[in-house]
Amino acid sequence: MTGEEPLIEQHQFRESDFVGDHPAIDFVNTVTGWDERARDWIPDFAALVDWALIRSIVTGADAAHLRELAKASPRAAATALTEAKELRLAMHGLLTARTEGTAPRADDLAVVERVWRSFNSRCELAIDPITGIQVRTGETGLDMISTTLAEAFVRLGEGFTSPRLKRCAGVNCGWFFFDRSKPGRRRWCDMATCGNAAKYARHRKHHST
Repeated sequence: MTGEEPLIEQHQFRESDFVGDHPAIDFVNTVTGWDERARDWIPDFAALVDWALIRSIVTGADAAHLRELAKASPRAAATALTEAKELRLAMHGLLTARTEGTAPRADDLAVVERVWRSFNSRCELAIDPITGIQVRTGETGLDMISTTLAEAFVRLGEGFTSPRLKRCAGVNCGWFFFDRSKPGRRRWCDMATCGNAAKYARHRKHHST
């Protein structure tokens, strides 16, 4: 990322935007152009709820509840949005360090840990005769999406150190993804976008020379 604040863009999310193969990674990917001029596709709290619903982070009932809470307290919703974006930036920093083979920033880890602890402080264990031990989440507020994503990020576990965790090699992208291809040589978040753009750039360079 260039260090500048991302530009805010309106965006209609679609299936092709979810290339990360993990909810927390897909949330990091709600900013595009991380490697050049970042554009943020979550302009407000309503957009965050819409994204979370489409990505199945929350249920329809959860989304309706969050919208009601936001309507009743716009200032609290704005704070929740800011905190969600702080979490996103921290997860981006940790993923970048992992894919570049550098040491993670302590501040990034601290942000994820803080939100993750908030999630776990509301959880309780229950025993189900069929499914066994279950973790049930207690009452949640406007931070529901953030805490759920922090928990999902922590649960990456060994996947965080997997060589299959990659960052797109495309220009003006910077998205992360898990390479599930059999040979493990995937370079692009999506061949139809960044892959084809790279092929076109190589083609133009070849013919110009």
